[in-house]
Amino acid sequence: MLVTTGEAEAYRKAGAARWFREDAGDAEGVADPFEPIPGHAPLLRIRKRQDGTCGFLSPEGLCRIHEILGADRKPLACRMFPFRFHQADDDTVVTVSFACPTVLANEGATLASQKPELQALHAAWRREFPEAAATIELVRGHRLTRAALAELRALLGQLLDRPGPDGCPNLRANLRRIAALLEDLSRRRVIGLAPDDWVEYLRLTGGYAVKSENPLPARAPSRLARLLFRGFLLAVLSVQMHHDPVFGRRRLALRVTLFRLLAHLHGLGPEAAGFDLGRATAMPLRLDDPAVHAVAHRYLRAGFETLGTGRRTVLGEVAMTVAQLSAACVLAGRHAAANGKRAVDAESFTQGLLESADLSHADAGGWMSAFLTTLSGGVEALYLFPPLAAQ
Repeated sequence: MLVTTGEAEAYRKAGAARWFREDAGDAEGVADPFEPIPGHAPLLRIRKRQDGTCGFLSPEGLCRIHEILGADRKPLACRMFPFRFHQADDDTVVTVSFACPTVLANEGATLASQKPELQALHAAWRREFPEAAATIELVRGHRLTRAALAELRALLGQLLDRPGPDGCPNLRANLRRIAALLEDLSRRRVIGLAPDDWVEYLRLTGGYAVKSENPLPARAPSRLARLLFRGFLLAVLSVQMHHDPVFGRRRLALRVTLFRLLAHLHGLGPEAAGFDLGRATAMPLRLDDPAVHAVAHRYLRAGFETLGTGRRTVLGEVAMTVAQLSAACVLAGRHAAANGKRAVDAESFTQGLLESADLSHADAGGWMSAFLTTLSGGVEALYLFPPLAAQ
């Protein structure tokens, strides 16, 4: 967990080393609890135990910093989770991480009820990590006004909620309708329109897409999209492997395992690290299961409602949202198969999404973010969903 140099120094003066345990069974800590983060000087992080847990965790599963110094003295990064603040033009948008079980279950206090606490967190975050507001673009070079972004968000939400024959939104079909709309809106002739004309075109084509009963022409994802998704899936699995305390101590073994996993994902080797792509993707995904549908729908809606808050284009954000959901489907298939289930159920799907969402915490900008955007596959990601045998 990240700590600033100021936080680390304050903890050292308070004697935090006495509360830190190299092993959960140790009587008293002796080592410095903090270590540099390679490539991110002067930031530090709390050292982990060999089992991967935080050294300040008590046997009861509680934070010793919280117990001894109080909740307001915990590291800012700890107090922030699962919230994130994003500067977009002259506005600040709060989002939440689906790597949090409470968020995924749609439980806990609402954002509105936590406004004073969030304002205090935002002020503290801006002091420590100031950042310029992001420019909102549909695609590179085509900027969106806040009003245009609001209309696009609303239309995508309506398309996502479009009821199917049984009255329930068909996520697969609706994502394909969204893909068709985004492809149209990002055509060279369309993005060349004046801003007001583009918004008018959005209203006309988007309104038609929401109301139209005409079936979309069948379209399979391209081979390139499938290839890129395997790379995206490797990135998701890599994050999970980096969390493994065994690999944390054996870097060479991590590299070898990642290479074997890469070969397996491309059909050039057997299963690796307990992951069998064929077995995982063979598991049926029951999107008609109300519990599975609710989690997937809630995740997509949250992603569409907060478009424009990332460091990508809006189309890039949509692709990343759907690619992470597709990766969650594969991970859910792995969990379902490992537990002897006949299909992906809500429990397996929730676990898969929790793991897939961890990628967002490793997506810190720079070349890696650009690479992940490419691997997400663009609008093709929406045609790929779901990568399992949907029922």
